[in-house]
Amino acid sequence: MIHELASTRILPAMRGILAHRLSGRGVSQRKISWFLEVTQPMISKILKKPIDEYYEELEKLGLPRELIDHYVNILLDTSANSNYERFIVVSYTIINQMALRALCNTRNYLSRICFSGEFRDPEVEYYKSVLFKILSIRGLEKIIPEVGSNLVYAPEKPTNIGDIIGLTGRIVKVYEGVTYYGEPVYGGSRHVAKILLYASKYNPKIRFCFNIVCNSRVKSALLRIEAKTIVTGPHMSEEEFWTGIEKAAEESPNIICDQGGLGLEPNTYILAEDYSRLEYYLKRIMSELT
Repeated sequence: MIHELASTRILPAMRGILAHRLSGRGVSQRKISWFLEVTQPMISKILKKPIDEYYEELEKLGLPRELIDHYVNILLDTSANSNYERFIVVSYTIINQMALRALCNTRNYLSRICFSGEFRDPEVEYYKSVLFKILSIRGLEKIIPEVGSNLVYAPEKPTNIGDIIGLTGRIVKVYEGVTYYGEPVYGGSRHVAKILLYASKYNPKIRFCFNIVCNSRVKSALLRIEAKTIVTGPHMSEEEFWTGIEKAAEESPNIICDQGGLGLEPNTYILAEDYSRLEYYLKRIMSELT
């Protein structure tokens, strides 16, 4: 049932949207046909149908346009590298997730399997193991921002956000501690992943980034741990924010404590070469807060 839904309704609609979006970026029909695994004449036929009709097909399955665009953007970021194998892995995962969600929209008794699947990427599995270890850190909820946190991981030096694994949702505070929602996929995070992208540009060894609050207590704690910390902000615009982040990244810091600004919540971004270093920073900060 799931595979039939994926192959007959979701895949054709996603192909249509991706073909339009890639064509809009100036990608040739020949290259689009290569990525989407159809003939070039078929791409020409797909492009004759308005993009809104493809969206409507997915919306009929209960998939909101915001979610559709999120997944489409992940695939566009992945295709930008011309990494066909990565594109196949990511697209398979996304189509499977969309099919499961569509099925659960009409069959509530299947909701427990909504975001489970059989196709496994070892790097995503590693990411999950790190995520669960972080969630188990006692008292972590004390440093989770109101907007939530995200963990991002680059298996190798990233060239764009599509190379970075992150949650499609967030890590959030709950009554009993912390939990997360969403699924880990390549390109799943945009904001925290972009921080990692800037950081790895100037320090190619950086593989992880995790965001926590940036308040007076955390600032004081950062002064007492062995980590190169740079404070940025406050900012008057998002553009100014990213300019400040890149300038900070040029100095290869371990931690960037950004004071936020207009429409931006203060956040601390912890950068690490591996999980053990990320865990060390988090536990040191927690110990200084107690």
